[in-house]
Amino acid sequence: MSENNRDPLSSQEELLRRLKSIGIDLWGNGPGPEAKQAAAEAVERDFAAAAEEPQTVGADLEGKKAKPAAGNSAPEKKLTLENLWITADETVDWTEALLQTSPRDGLTSPKLWSFYHRMAPQVLEGKTEAYAEVLKTLNPVGDLAPFVSAMVLRTPGPDLVECAFDCQRDDLAQHGRDYLGALSLRIARDLLAMLPVSQVRVTGNLDGMEKVNVLFRREQLLKQKMAFLNPADFVESCGGKFTLD
Repeated sequence: MSENNRDPLSSQEELLRRLKSIGIDLWGNGPGPEAKQAAAEAVERDFAAAAEEPQTVGADLEGKKAKPAAGNSAPEKKLTLENLWITADETVDWTEALLQTSPRDGLTSPKLWSFYHRMAPQVLEGKTEAYAEVLKTLNPVGDLAPFVSAMVLRTPGPDLVECAFDCQRDDLAQHGRDYLGALSLRIARDLLAMLPVSQVRVTGNLDGMEKVNVLFRREQLLKQKMAFLNPADFVESCGGKFTLD
């Protein structure tokens, strides 16, 4: 992937204004026509140098799936609502990526590491446009496509990533809060693994009506035994709200 050749903006204020509106429409179905148009324009303008097509979750830049997150040693299984939240993507060590010009783990491809190394200074400085480029290029929640109708990621600030998804009608009808809880927790884990933010807000909608809204904080997920918790109960323990009426 070529280096980004965007011209600098005239002022920091204008940069911040534009970044707050950035949305990454992963599958071309944003939550509404206005949001979809804004996302499409932002991506076209700000990420022309990013990958032309989103890659699957955890895929490196040569199309190979990355290893599971540290501490998740169970064999890889097909994703279902019963195991969706238990595993997550490998945590990216952006400090190591900054300091090392080549991978030392023997698992990360040189091409992927080169991308990490190039992006690390901006990511570690909390540059939200760099966050957005990482998300657009690596698509860390791409394997969740079977569980949603649409998904949009936003980078409104250096310590926060937002994800809004449209629910699969049948999954919501059959599984309710269990579906919403499992999906929300998995989204949060993948985004916290990909970027050095401390918060991820997840909202789920159906027909324009909000069904779940939760703000996860990184410290809430530390040392949790994911295989033994109920994701819906955990969402509520984090202050999340379900609306299933």
